[in-house]
Amino acid sequence: MTTTPVPPPLQSTPPPSASSKPSKFKGLAWTALISGIIGVVGSPVLFLNNATVVVAGVGVVLGIIALFGSKRILATIGTVLCVLAIVFTLLAQNAAVKKLNELGAPAAGFEASSQTYAVGDTHRGTDIDITVAEPKGFTTGTYAMPKQNAKGVSYQVTVANHSAKPWPAAMLLIQATAGSTPAEQVFDTAGGFSGVPSQDVLSGKSLTFRIGFLDSPGDVAIEVGTAGEDKAHFAQKR
Repeated sequence: MTTTPVPPPLQSTPPPSASSKPSKFKGLAWTALISGIIGVVGSPVLFLNNATVVVAGVGVVLGIIALFGSKRILATIGTVLCVLAIVFTLLAQNAAVKKLNELGAPAAGFEASSQTYAVGDTHRGTDIDITVAEPKGFTTGTYAMPKQNAKGVSYQVTVANHSAKPWPAAMLLIQATAGSTPAEQVFDTAGGFSGVPSQDVLSGKSLTFRIGFLDSPGDVAIEVGTAGEDKAHFAQKR
């Protein structure tokens, strides 16, 4: 009598364990954390913090996205560090501006006059020309300082260097008055408002950037000066 061989029982494939599931947005969470660390470390270093605050701003966006993934704690820590880096940078830059005011060291070649210019006109100095133009309304972002989701007005500032040597743009101090009250300057990295750039303006070159203020009723007066006493004034009737 011939016996028919019985095939071995089929083995079912075990379900994948929880540890084998891919970590969603893991890379973004780590990137946000590293960006936050870089931003915090670089925040007290003048000029360098203009770059690290941009890194922190990107880290905030990546961290928020990573909160929807599997590394939520890591993403939260990274996002918080990035926000702190932005705040620390703004505080450090404001403190540096106040210190420059106290030192009273003028930047040579500004040669401001007592004349008040209209927005769109150009102040012509010995070494540089300053133009304040193109007022535009905007809304501050979610992480803007000093106020989020608020109406603001920005101006295009152009520094043209016609001297024989580089001119430090970081020496510029820009303030504004709306009506009879001081206008608060907006710092919003995502919106392109990071204050006065730190670059030197090379001979024969120009530097253009935008600076924003919280919007308030009334005519606007913009004061552009240096750490010393040199000042030029630009007025906008509204």
